[in-house]
Amino acid sequence: MFARAVVRVFDANRWFADRKGLVSEYCRDVTERVNPVIFVDFPTTDPEAMSNFYATLFGWTFNRRPAGEFHEVLPGVKPNLGIHRSDTAMSGAVPRVYVMVDDPPTFLTNAVAMGATVLWEEKEWPEFGARYAAFRDPWGAEICLWRDKGTYKPGSKS
Repeated sequence: MFARAVVRVFDANRWFADRKGLVSEYCRDVTERVNPVIFVDFPTTDPEAMSNFYATLFGWTFNRRPAGEFHEVLPGVKPNLGIHRSDTAMSGAVPRVYVMVDDPPTFLTNAVAMGATVLWEEKEWPEFGARYAAFRDPWGAEICLWRDKGTYKPGSKS
């Protein structure tokens, strides 16, 4: 019953189909539905400084809603990200966010020049035939710089 309630919120056409007795088609769609990542939200003690860091590094833009409290990050391709004010800085183990770039060493050098710490220089990940580097930003977020091999298709299934 929970899955049906969630789908009703997001998929009104299926809800109306269910109301007309087309439950079997409706339920099949629920089992085939993926649960995509739609948002990642970074806590920080300084949303403005963190926003400026990523604007400078990646050219991302922001909606400040309100400024200094919550900033929606607009990287140009969804999912969007968020930066929100927190009284405590990130520490310990944190999730890693992967960002597609054309030249990881250049982005790594630029991040370090703005106060980031190198986690590792560009290296190969043989399982994926890929190369990547990583840094920890001044607020504790970990970012992996994934070299674009020309195979990434925005919106494609994983």
